[in-house]
Amino acid sequence: MFVIPNLTLLIQDIAFFLLLFLIARYAYRPIVNVLEARTKRIEAGLKAAAEAKEDREAAAREYQQRMEEARREGQQLLDRIAKQGEEMRRELEARAKEQADGIIARARAEIKQEREAAVQDLRRQVADLAVLAAGRIIGASLDASKHRALIDKTIEEVKIGA
Repeated sequence: MFVIPNLTLLIQDIAFFLLLFLIARYAYRPIVNVLEARTKRIEAGLKAAAEAKEDREAAAREYQQRMEEARREGQQLLDRIAKQGEEMRRELEARAKEQADGIIARARAEIKQEREAAVQDLRRQVADLAVLAAGRIIGASLDASKHRALIDKTIEEVKIGA
């Protein structure tokens, strides 16, 4: 007969294999399924994080592009405003020059008219004084119209000679 030298060892071996069978049959599959599910969740999370990173980078690039476009548009607006301001300044200067030239021309015409009026008035006064002086010197009243014509003729001759 066969004698088992150590019965405890045999029972331990049987218990071990039985436990190994039960674990493989009932616990191993659920544990593997949980681990696979966890791995899939981690992979999905990493994939989502990578997509989020790409989206964030794309959004940052779009933001930079929009900012550059806004800067360019702002600079174009400032340039256009500066150009319009310069054109307006030139136009205002031209108008002011025209107005100043007009005022100067009117002032010169007015001065010329006043000078002519003053010269005419002075001629009349000189003629009146000459007639009065001649009348006192001669002692008699002379014809004022003849004397005035004579004095005007003399003044014209002096004017032409000067």
